[in-house]
Amino acid sequence: MKKLYPILTFLLAFFFLIPESRSQTPTTAALSGVITDERGETLPGATVIAIHTPTNTQYVASSNSDGRYNIQNMRIGGPYTVRATFVGFQDQVQTGINLRLGDITRLDFRISETTTTLGEVEVVSERNAVISSERSGAATNISTKAIERLPTISRSFQDFTRLTPQASGNSFLGRSNRFNNIQIDGASNNDLFSASGSTSGAPGAGAGTNPISLDAIEEFQVVLSPYDVRQGRFSGGGINAVTRSGTNDFSGSAFFFGRNQNTAGKSPEPDASGNRTKLSKFKDYQTGFRLGGPILKNKLFFFINGEITRRTEPLVLRVGNPGETGTDVVGFVNTNQLAQIDSVFRNKYGYDPGSSGDVIRDTESNKLFARLDWNITNNHQLTLRHNFVDASQDEITRGQTEFRFSNNGYQFTSRTNSTVLELKSRFSNRFSNNLLLGYSTIRDRREPFGSLFPSVTIAVGNGTVVAGSQRSSTQNKLDQDVLEITDNFSIFAGKHIVTVGTSNEIFRFDNLFINDANGRYDFPSLADFFAGVSTSRDYRYRQQYVIPGRNRSAKFSAAQFGIYAQDEYSVLDNLRITGGIRADIAAYFKEPTYNPRVEELFGRRTDKLPPSKVQFSPRLGFNWDVFNNQKSQLRGGVGLFTGRPAYVWIANQFSGTGMDIASVDLRGNSNPPAPPLDPSVPDSLANLPGTIPRTSIAVTSPDFKNPQLLRANLAVDQNLGAGFVFTLEGIYSKTLNDVLPRDLNLVEPTGTLPGDGRPVFPNNRNVTTEYFNVIELGNTKKGYQYSITAQLQKQFTKDFFAMAAYTYGQARDLYSGTSSTAVSTWEFNPHVLGPNNLTLSYSNFDVRSRVIATGSYRKEYLNHLATTVSLFYNGQSGQAFSYTYYGGDINNDGGQNFSNSNDLIYIPRNQDEIILSTASANDPRTTGQIWSELNAFIENDKYLREHRGQYAARNGARAPFQHRFDLRIMQDIFTKIGEKDHTLQLTVDVTNIGNLFNRNWGRDYFILNENFGLIRFMGAEGPGGRPTFTFGDGVNPSPRVGYQVSQLASRWQAQFGVRYLF
Repeated sequence: MKKLYPILTFLLAFFFLIPESRSQTPTTAALSGVITDERGETLPGATVIAIHTPTNTQYVASSNSDGRYNIQNMRIGGPYTVRATFVGFQDQVQTGINLRLGDITRLDFRISETTTTLGEVEVVSERNAVISSERSGAATNISTKAIERLPTISRSFQDFTRLTPQASGNSFLGRSNRFNNIQIDGASNNDLFSASGSTSGAPGAGAGTNPISLDAIEEFQVVLSPYDVRQGRFSGGGINAVTRSGTNDFSGSAFFFGRNQNTAGKSPEPDASGNRTKLSKFKDYQTGFRLGGPILKNKLFFFINGEITRRTEPLVLRVGNPGETGTDVVGFVNTNQLAQIDSVFRNKYGYDPGSSGDVIRDTESNKLFARLDWNITNNHQLTLRHNFVDASQDEITRGQTEFRFSNNGYQFTSRTNSTVLELKSRFSNRFSNNLLLGYSTIRDRREPFGSLFPSVTIAVGNGTVVAGSQRSSTQNKLDQDVLEITDNFSIFAGKHIVTVGTSNEIFRFDNLFINDANGRYDFPSLADFFAGVSTSRDYRYRQQYVIPGRNRSAKFSAAQFGIYAQDEYSVLDNLRITGGIRADIAAYFKEPTYNPRVEELFGRRTDKLPPSKVQFSPRLGFNWDVFNNQKSQLRGGVGLFTGRPAYVWIANQFSGTGMDIASVDLRGNSNPPAPPLDPSVPDSLANLPGTIPRTSIAVTSPDFKNPQLLRANLAVDQNLGAGFVFTLEGIYSKTLNDVLPRDLNLVEPTGTLPGDGRPVFPNNRNVTTEYFNVIELGNTKKGYQYSITAQLQKQFTKDFFAMAAYTYGQARDLYSGTSSTAVSTWEFNPHVLGPNNLTLSYSNFDVRSRVIATGSYRKEYLNHLATTVSLFYNGQSGQAFSYTYYGGDINNDGGQNFSNSNDLIYIPRNQDEIILSTASANDPRTTGQIWSELNAFIENDKYLREHRGQYAARNGARAPFQHRFDLRIMQDIFTKIGEKDHTLQLTVDVTNIGNLFNRNWGRDYFILNENFGLIRFMGAEGPGGRPTFTFGDGVNPSPRVGYQVSQLASRWQAQFGVRYLF
């Protein structure tokens, strides 16, 4: 509790110093404007009444001495009817007003004086969502119409956030999804622990599910540079979603979407018999409903949604017969070799490794969402909602450099419960308040397939075969509890909307994670595996175990406290400036175990988590309607953005104290040596005489700060008429504090590699042999991202919408934040100068060029029919990846080195620059033939070909440019029964439709872990200690490209749907 006192004092002091507050929140919208007479004179005291037609919710405000009015905390969407009245003047009514999430819509009135019968003037209003005084930073709003009309098969957030030109998958502006912030109904909806950086960042993503049913969502918003200080806790992008609510009319929908192997294309390439094959045992079904309506008309409304998804898919990458090649074939190993491995497991060790053939993965989810909205009075509205998600997914992967037997997988299960309460209040024309309380629980588990057996990795050719229990899943579970308290009090003071608020998150984590708990064997060759043991240095056994009586899991609590103040100042009718400051402070409420020996050796305390430091985020944005006619708009700003770390990095310190969990790491030539493969070893090895209970240590730098960057944007929006708007926007981000790991137990290099020149570490590379690695989590200021976007869009009308955009950008960093365990964050970073001396290079999330285009057209006819056709195109640069050595540790830094390593290759100009040898006694090739194969690979790769005579850069290479078209055709059959419309809706979504017409179109490429082991290090046996290498193994076909073709995503797939709406 001692840590909490200064934090509370800080919060209270801030509140007393700044007495005023803010405008709309991430769940609401606002309306403002000026009321004038025919001569342009302002009218103080005029009354504005905005009515949300579906619920009859009324919002009332009066104009101030400047004729300005402001209404806060309004429901998003609409339509609204807005009426302006003033005694002695005609009422003016504007209808068809729809409010966008997070926006302040400007709605001015010019009303006429009358001396006769009082009447009213009605105006049907059309607002431009792009030319808006609220826009200053980069943002994308995805409306209900877009959600309903655009193509989607997965019905996921990503299918709609891809409408953001600066997005790539779940990454924004070249940053990891771990640095995003997802909010649903204003409350955080993140996997804060983020044990897997490859997921979407939302709860349940590891189980292959979406965090909420798409049918429960009314609108999305993606913000990249919001100068509203209320939006925080991200250094990537922010995703805001608002759920549907009930209205005065009962309405609902029931739906079914499905696809199977008969609605998908054939394999990208033919098999050995020359035939392209269809998928086997594939199905994906989604069914559910939604229902909303009044409990008490105009007062109390309900909305409920349920959804069930079931998916079965084959793992379509297969192993070929000897000599067989193809994009769907794992080339480094053949079926004969796998049969031999399988036989050894079964006959020698009595273990079933599972199938080496087809593998079927199941994914299931059940979702239930409920929401109540209560209009307590015209000035107070209360919302209470709950979201439940229960999901599971079978997890196993195979790639061109890694093959897994089926029992080397696991089932990931996840259950999430999330409750949010929001109270929106307006106390007068000047004061309003928004209070939000949220509480979520997330329960994740892993269950390994098959019976328990040590994990076994076997080096074969330029890849690895993996069997046994999945090494990270035998003891792996995670509990997360999140409490959120947010309050915003707003004052409207003439031309100013002044803001003060607080947003606080309190977390509790309980993470059981013991890597290699059931033992892990690494065999450097098939022959060594068949023997069951080896004296080679590359033969290795590793295991972690809990020291008796010590902490088994990482249990700790943490918090993120935030307070902010802001002024939105309308300097002129056409110029708005937003200035504010946000202060965030991280806190941790439990200390790991203290290890005095670590402090003695390295000056770091294992019981000290990151210190509680205030990180300030000042921001300044502007919006200038140049000619005050909503035709030309200049906007931009600059500010600091502070995010959270992935809390798995913090949890590493609890398991890395050296006092709770110990490790065994033995090699074939160590003393004692690594034991022979035996399933009984994990239970006995820790107690054998002579073993040393060493471990790796995880500590945090005393100066560690949460991720933070400076981000600026400048944009011009030009209304071209006919609803078309052209935008040119540039965004630049400069790293201030990014996460960077380093090993304190690694000495500096002492020499260079002969014939190569890179630094080499000595055999005694550790500062002390008491520990393996001592990984310190620190920061770096090196890194930047930029993007330039040109966009043309036509807003959604009743019938038509279109948008096209091109974005060019770069993202450079030292560490892309992709790994989870302390050692893996350090050892998996490809480099030349050493893992503690990383150089600035391309991020894993560097996109470079991206083109998107989408359009939707709806045509009604015959009074009862409507057809909608929507198309989405995405074209972007291929995935960035690194070319590395494998098979040995070329610079002796201790990094992993089986199917790839952290050592970037030198790209030889000719055969004289590389000493080659055969891969084994079974390799029939000459060194000339090996060079010929390697040289052909280099010539076939644009990056390698153009960089001969240089070290390969991290993420310097790229897979080919990717193109993809997705299509939706929607047929509505509607009629009116009584007073209510009824619609039967038939849909077909076709993803990657180009592949339907040409099998070479729509190829999807990927590289496992963004790292391809190209050249095998055979040892330092050349003249003068020069290293020797090989390429391929002479038994199986040598690789031809560094990437692989996705066998599922590269096919066209169609999903058929039926929906009933009323």
